[in-house]
Amino acid sequence: MILEYINAYSAGVIALWATWCILSGKVRDGVLGKIIYAVIALSGYAILARSEQIFFSHTVAGTTLYVSLALAGARHWFMVTYWPQTKAWLCRTLNCEHCLRCDKAPGGVDRRSK
Repeated sequence: MILEYINAYSAGVIALWATWCILSGKVRDGVLGKIIYAVIALSGYAILARSEQIFFSHTVAGTTLYVSLALAGARHWFMVTYWPQTKAWLCRTLNCEHCLRCDKAPGGVDRRSK
């Protein structure tokens, strides 16, 4: 019975966190990030609202929650690890005037070199 409560509180906290990420102006993750947070929130609320064997059987809502959390983690890893280099490459390739004028690139990436 304790595991059921722990799972319920965890799903509730995850759903509330994802809802905050969607509604907050402080979280600037773009459209893809907001969609991922929406899927996380909806699947968390679906887990809380279901009535059959609480939290021990694998369901579509549980699987969706795990997959969307994995996608959010993979996106976060990409943004932290590879995004500065990818953005610099995009700016060089597209000849983005805004990026070429910027003297300070994040992470010490030189945008003007090829």
